[in-house]
Amino acid sequence: MTKPAQIETVASELSGQYQQAADEYAQLAMTNDGAEQAAYQLKAAQMYWQSGQVELSQSQLDQIKLSLLDKSRRYDAAILGANIALFNSEGERALEALSAVQEKDLSAQNLKNVLKLKADAYTLTGNWLEKANTHLKLEKILTDPESLKNSREALWQALMQMTPQALDLFNPGYPPAEDSGWFALAYNIKAYQDNPEVLAVALEDWKRSYPNHPADPALYQKTLAAGTHIPKDIENIAVLLPNSGPFVEAAKAIKDAIIAAQYVNGSTAQLHFYDIQTDAISGQSNVLSQYDAAVADGAGVVIGPLQKSSVETLATHPNLSVPVLALNRTDGPEAYKNLYQFGLAPEDEAAAAANYAKQLGYKRSIVLAPYNDWGQRIASAFTNQWRKDGGTTLLVSNYNEAENDFRDTLIPLMGLNESEQRYKSLQGTLGRSLDFEPRRREGVDFLFLVARPLKARQLVPQLKYHRSGQLPLLATSHVYSGQSDPQQNIDLNDLIICDIPWVFEELAAEDPVYQALKNQSPENFASAIRLYALGVDAYKLIPQLNKLSRDPTSSMAGATGTLSINSQGHVIRKMLWAKFEQGELKLIK
Repeated sequence: MTKPAQIETVASELSGQYQQAADEYAQLAMTNDGAEQAAYQLKAAQMYWQSGQVELSQSQLDQIKLSLLDKSRRYDAAILGANIALFNSEGERALEALSAVQEKDLSAQNLKNVLKLKADAYTLTGNWLEKANTHLKLEKILTDPESLKNSREALWQALMQMTPQALDLFNPGYPPAEDSGWFALAYNIKAYQDNPEVLAVALEDWKRSYPNHPADPALYQKTLAAGTHIPKDIENIAVLLPNSGPFVEAAKAIKDAIIAAQYVNGSTAQLHFYDIQTDAISGQSNVLSQYDAAVADGAGVVIGPLQKSSVETLATHPNLSVPVLALNRTDGPEAYKNLYQFGLAPEDEAAAAANYAKQLGYKRSIVLAPYNDWGQRIASAFTNQWRKDGGTTLLVSNYNEAENDFRDTLIPLMGLNESEQRYKSLQGTLGRSLDFEPRRREGVDFLFLVARPLKARQLVPQLKYHRSGQLPLLATSHVYSGQSDPQQNIDLNDLIICDIPWVFEELAAEDPVYQALKNQSPENFASAIRLYALGVDAYKLIPQLNKLSRDPTSSMAGATGTLSINSQGHVIRKMLWAKFEQGELKLIK
């Protein structure tokens, strides 16, 4: 191969044949030493990156003695190293690569490149303060209007991830400095978002202190418009629940929980209950007229309704002037102004199981669910989220809840029939009997189980009998009644489930509302515990709605989980994970 006069002039590079150029530069590096070798290795690494060969690019980069490169090529190596690290979602490694570059020595364009990469790296590491500070540096050197607009939006999003305390503590200056103005504005939004009246005054003060600040009002006005405006001292709370029909027992538990929560809270707000009736034949509900009646009676916020069809009907209301915290959820992804949807949707737990499996590093699943609408909904929610998480579902198998012996379902699910077929084939080939131990399906990381308590207690032992062995078993809370009974639940040993905090007495025992409800109805407490928790959290969410509805990063520790509100107005529950050991449900630390 002819050595080029200049390192940058390999013909294949100039013609866009980056793979060939990379190989040629790598070959040149092997025939040179010192500074020339380092320069050729860098060119090879750059060309491999251009051709999409990320691992080869990193390999070449790792071989370079950076001290042999001149200043401009050390910059190129740092940029390449940071890009590779970001490609691999390694924020700390990207920052480490960029630490070799002195920002004060860079041209304006090179400084922009470095700062943009740092901002991306800080996003990956969750260092929102440094991300904000990086965008403040970009603010001073960006000239393109579109780039400046995008940088300011990213700056604002970083500030919105910080607590009011951090925004106040790390404010870099004083009025009317622009950097200080960004932090002060974000502080006002974060600190007073649960009190609209105070926030309005704070924003007027901010405008006077920073009269020429470049912050686009649209940045924060969108945040303000998205949330509720519930008065701090609310006087009337309306609760829409049925007094009859199939949901009456659930409604009674929720009502008792709301009343207990208010009593313990010592609130002076008045609770007003409105009966929601649904015609059994037509399915029509009186929820619209009852909502209007509650508003006319002076309600400042509405809790309910409970039935999904009633929530769907209420979502069609042309003007929900008073915020609603519904106790169920519509099927669609649409967001509705002033309608917040909260419930114990089994689909949420299925999605949580998929996310948990991803955190554990699992890749391949099998699913076992009952052959009915309820089972199919949960199984579909799991497989959909599992696919989004990058997982693979090898098989979904269904069982009949009316049966007690599930061998015909479990043998093919565990792949034991295939194991036996292989044995018979080998036996036929050899013409003699062999010792045979059936082996379960290979390449499976875990099984996701959908079942109610009785069936779960039947299925888990039968799965073990049919060679599930050490295969992890994950499920939703529906496998557990909520009643501690080691003798009965020993059949659930090794099963891992997600559940609400109130199921764990060691966590809930200090909650006075928990104790009040337990003492009030000890015989029904365990069976209704999740509905009690739902009612308590619905009441406790009211004073938090202003804040949570504007800030998806904020959360509230509740009886049903750690609660936040997403952009669709859905209350998201982050639950706890636990494992059955000796018939007792034990938290996974």
